[in-house]
Amino acid sequence: MNSGRRKFIRQSSLAGMALVGSKALKILPADTGYAFESAYLKLRAHENYPRLTYLATDSLGEGDFLTNSLLRLPEVKEPAFQTKVGGNQISYLGGNQPQPQWSISCHTKTIWITSNRSAGQDHQVSFSIVMAQKANHCTVLGSLDSQGQMALPCILHFPGMGSLKISCATPGVKIGYDALNDAGRAAANPYVSVTLPPANDDQTRVYKFESVAIYPAIGQLNAEPRLKGVKRDLLNIFQLNPRRNILANNSGSDNCVFTVYLYAEAARRCPDLFEGFPAMNLVRDTLNRYLDGYSGYGFSGHPGWISKYHSLDSYPSLIIAACHYISHTNDRNWGLKNYKAINAWADAMMQLDKNGDGLIEYGYSGNAGSWRGEFRRPANWWDAIGFGHDDAYSNALAYRALYLLSAVSHQLDDRPGAERYRKLAQKLKGAYYKAFFNQGTGLLAGWRSEDGKLHDYAFTFVNSIAVTYGLLSNKQSRGVMNALLAKMAQVGYTNFKLGLPGNLIAVRSEDYTHPDKRWGYGEKEDGSDGFQIYENGGASGCFAFYTLKALMKTGKKKEAEDMLLQMMDAFSNREFQGQCAGSKMSRDWKTWNGECWGYEGFLVDNYLTLYAAVDFYGGKNLD
Repeated sequence: MNSGRRKFIRQSSLAGMALVGSKALKILPADTGYAFESAYLKLRAHENYPRLTYLATDSLGEGDFLTNSLLRLPEVKEPAFQTKVGGNQISYLGGNQPQPQWSISCHTKTIWITSNRSAGQDHQVSFSIVMAQKANHCTVLGSLDSQGQMALPCILHFPGMGSLKISCATPGVKIGYDALNDAGRAAANPYVSVTLPPANDDQTRVYKFESVAIYPAIGQLNAEPRLKGVKRDLLNIFQLNPRRNILANNSGSDNCVFTVYLYAEAARRCPDLFEGFPAMNLVRDTLNRYLDGYSGYGFSGHPGWISKYHSLDSYPSLIIAACHYISHTNDRNWGLKNYKAINAWADAMMQLDKNGDGLIEYGYSGNAGSWRGEFRRPANWWDAIGFGHDDAYSNALAYRALYLLSAVSHQLDDRPGAERYRKLAQKLKGAYYKAFFNQGTGLLAGWRSEDGKLHDYAFTFVNSIAVTYGLLSNKQSRGVMNALLAKMAQVGYTNFKLGLPGNLIAVRSEDYTHPDKRWGYGEKEDGSDGFQIYENGGASGCFAFYTLKALMKTGKKKEAEDMLLQMMDAFSNREFQGQCAGSKMSRDWKTWNGECWGYEGFLVDNYLTLYAAVDFYGGKNLD
C-alpha cells in the first residue's frame, strides 16, 4: 500500500466512524470509497477520483432505492487525486493545488458538488455522472441547445425513483447531456450522461442536486398507496433525446411524429418542472424541431417507416400538440409565428380526403391479404396491424385536430379559418359513426378497407378515443363502451395490472403487416398463434388512458376506478419498465399471463395512463 493510500484511509476512518450513526457521509471498506444514505438519497463516491460509483434517489423520502443507476466505468489505475473527508464532505485534491478541484457534500435531500479553480491552474477535469440505461432509463429535462448543452436549472429524472433538480448559482452555466442509443440497436452498454464543467479561473462553482417529487397537489394521491407511482413517475412520459434534441420513445431511442400529441395531453395536466418551466416547453421545443423540417418515425423516407406515405396520424398529432401548446400557454407570439405552418399541416392532412366524404384516407387499401409480399407500414401508431384506407383511429385524431384548430384560429383572430376548420370537423364527425360502426358487434371497427369491408378486432383504443374526443353522441358512446366491457368479460380479460390489450380478438394473418411471430404475426389463418404477442392483443399501458377516460365520460365511474387502481398498483411496482428476468424481452408489452414481449426497455407512451389518475382524483374534465 502506498503512502497516499495509507493517508487516505487514516483520514477517512477518523471522520467516517463519527458519522455512521447520523446517516451522513461514512466510510465503506477501503476499496469501495465513501457512502451516504438518507431517506431521499443514496450514493457512493470514488476513493481517488472525482466521480460517483453509486447514485439513487427516492423522491418520496421512503428509502426505497430501486437500483444503482450508474454505469460501471473502468477503474482509475493510479490515484489521480488525494482524497480527504471531513464532516459531510469529500474533497479531491490534485497535485500541489491549494484547494480541492472538486468536493462533494451530502445532506438529507441535497448533494452539493463544488468545483474550485485558482488562476493559472491546469489539468482541470470535468465531473461526469454516467448512468446505465439498462439499470434505469433516466433522462434530463430542460432547455437543451443544439450543442447538447443543457441550461440550468434542469431535471434529472429517474423512472420508478423520482427526480433530482440540478441548479447552479453561477449565471449562464450549462451542463453536458448525452445518451447512447438503446432498444437493442446499439452498444452493449447504452448510457445517459451528465457532465459538469469545472469553474473558470479564480472561481468557485457549486452545483446543487436536490431530490424532488413533481406531481399535482391532489389529496387522494397521498391517501391511496396504489397511487404512489403517480408521484414518482408522472414525468416518465417526457424523455428528451439529446442527440436529436427532441422528445422520443426514451432518451436514446426514436422520435415518433405520431406521439407528439400524447406528450401535449400529458403536459397540459402536469405541474411545472421547476420555476418558470412548464412541461409544455418540452412540447414547444419538440414542435420547433418538426417545424424546422426535422423528420421522425411515421414520416415517409424516415428509416424504419417503410411506406410511400406519411402515417395517417402524423399530421393530426402535430396539429393537436401545437393547438394544446397555444391554448394552454396563451403564447400568442409563437402561435402567430407558426400559424401558417400549422395551417399547412392541416391542408396536407385534409388533402388525404380523396373522395370528399370528410374522412382522410391512407394510401394503401387495407384490403385483407394486401399486406402480403413486400413489407410496408400501415396507417398509424399500431404499425404491425393492417390499418389502411379509412382508419378509425387516425380519423378520430383528425377530428380532434380540426376541432382544436378551429378554436385556436379564433384565438388568433382568424375568423374565416375558424369557420373553415369547424365545418371540416363537423363533416368528418357526420361521416364517422356511419363509416365505422359494426352493427354485428356494437363496436367501431378499426378500419374500413378500400373494398368496403370493416375490420373489427374489438379495438379498445379505437372505441375509447372516439368516445373521449367526442365523435359519438352520448347514446352511441354508452353503447360502444357497454359492448366493449361485455366483450372484455366474454374473452376473460380481468388482470388490469398488465394494462389493456389493444384488441380483444386475434388479428387474422391476412390483416397483419409484419410477417414475424416475434411481432405478433400468426401463421394460422385466424392469427391465434400470434395472439397476445406485442401489438396483436398484447397488454400494455399504452392508450389505456383513453379507455379510462371514456369510462369516466360515460358515467362508468366504478368500472373506471377498478381498472385504474389495478393499473396504478402495477405502475407503483415499476412493472412497465425494464427487462424481464431471464428474458431479452422487456415489460412494456406482455401476454395476458404476464410473459414479456416488449423491446424498448422503456416506452414513454405507457405513462400517459398516469394522467388518468390525475383527472379522476383531481376532478378534471379536460375536453
